[in-house]
Amino acid sequence: MLCLASATAPAEASASLLLFILCRPDSDSPSNVEFRVMPASLWSGNLRLSLVLIPVKLHAATTEGRVAFRMIHTPSGQPIRNVKGVRDGETFTEVPEEEIIKGYEHAKGHHVPIHPKELDDLKLEAKHTIDMVRFVDEAEIDSRYLEKPYYLTPDGDDADDGYAVIRDALKQTGKVAIGQLVMHGREHLVGIMPHGNGLMLVILRYAEEVRAAAPYFKNIGATPNADAVALATKLIEGTSGPFQPEKMRDEYAAALHELVQAKLEQRAPEIAVEAKGEAPKVINIMAALKESIQSRGRAKLRRRYASAAASRRKRKAAQRRLTHAQGRAGRFIKEQHQRNSRALGHGRPSGLPSTSSRR
Repeated sequence: MLCLASATAPAEASASLLLFILCRPDSDSPSNVEFRVMPASLWSGNLRLSLVLIPVKLHAATTEGRVAFRMIHTPSGQPIRNVKGVRDGETFTEVPEEEIIKGYEHAKGHHVPIHPKELDDLKLEAKHTIDMVRFVDEAEIDSRYLEKPYYLTPDGDDADDGYAVIRDALKQTGKVAIGQLVMHGREHLVGIMPHGNGLMLVILRYAEEVRAAAPYFKNIGATPNADAVALATKLIEGTSGPFQPEKMRDEYAAALHELVQAKLEQRAPEIAVEAKGEAPKVINIMAALKESIQSRGRAKLRRRYASAAASRRKRKAAQRRLTHAQGRAGRFIKEQHQRNSRALGHGRPSGLPSTSSRR
């Protein structure tokens, strides 16, 4: 079950926010209700396919969850301020912001000054339409060209039908729509592809932004041993599986968060630091591959034994609980029988009301 509520941000806020209340289907108790805030869209405009216009909005698909630090002056505890200025010999002079412009260093110590107005004149007019001018197979896009993903959503109920048509058409053809998007004064090459129930827009690099690989690999001339390739293939196949990034934890980021939180709570941080080991030695590739496969076999066997041992422990624990419960039940029945026997000696079974009470 999805419960959706919208909240309007104050007028003075820089961006409106949507508040989502997600209710889990197993319970509607407060502990099972999650609150999430979706930031405002980064761009809004239209997707165009020939004469068809579909209103859309652009949202960031990634987030920076890392700890950001500032430089602090230890004696005073005050943050360090970066001062802009010029140096003349041993003299450093701070300069006001209005006297600072950009410059391109064409030779060591020689710059071509570029004024802000000259840069503003180069900025492209915001074009609120992404023309899908070409469609290519997803496999044709070299992964080096993929820069940053965004979510593309329909803007308004009237856009849903056209949006769904484009999404399903891209799914069925296995194509990626190529176009250009003007954002922040720059024109970006973009690819639009289906993603789940929606569309994803990926900023692509231009050809001149990608370095050729050949110069980096031209001196690699080794011919691998066929047996070594077979062993490596076996090792790869044995450790293959689905891509699950959620299972790969950023240990450094987690340790940083714990360190900061511990300092705020004035306690010792709970961080397990692994001992620094020696640098691995380069050994014979065949021996290393054979040892890797053997160690994986031993680890698999250990896991199997550990799983079997855990199952045995669970069965024994369950048997102990059952035996304990049976013992309690037996004692209860015996005690009840004794009470009934004593009560019968007085003319009535235990648990039945007396004659006087029935009257």
